Amino acid sequence: MNANKRKFKFEESICVDLRLLAVSFGLVVALWWVPSASSMPWSQDMVRQPSVRPQQEPRPAAPGALPTTAPRRTGSRGEAREILRNPVEASPASVERGLKLYRIHCAACHGPGGQGDGPVVARFLKPPSLTSERAKKYPDGFLYGTIRHGGPKMPSYREGLSDRERWDVVNYLRSLQGR
Repeated sequence: MNANKRKFKFEESICVDLRLLAVSFGLVVALWWVPSASSMPWSQDMVRQPSVRPQQEPRPAAPGALPTTAPRRTGSRGEAREILRNPVEASPASVERGLKLYRIHCAACHGPGGQGDGPVVARFLKPPSLTSERAKKYPDGFLYGTIRHGGPKMPSYREGLSDRERWDVVNYLRSLQGR
């Protein structure tokens, strides 16, 4: 009789375990189908965050905000032409820094002498000469704006060069032009 009691308790414990397992499985399935239970508030945070999407400009500064370190930003190279004045003295050190940056970022298209005869010209449209009479007449702000915003066939170097580096390149271009 003792063996029967043990057998009964064993079978009863198996039944309890199976019922508990079935109830647990049922709860998991029920919660899985209920949208509010499966999507907790934090599960979509990265989707709904305020962020800059690819190929989208950053959000503009709040009204009345003043820059703390950077010079005034311009929206186009035409606007830069009218507004910006070169704050960096055309010292030999600035021209030398501009030469190094020009060789890295500009010479491939514009060529070592700024004539628009760089090595990539064979595969792309010829860029304008940077030593032409027309280019000599451009204000420094326009050259800076073209470097920052790009041109019709030229990429923007907004992220590639700092403000100071752009002005150094402008100073180098002016020395290349004999100014």
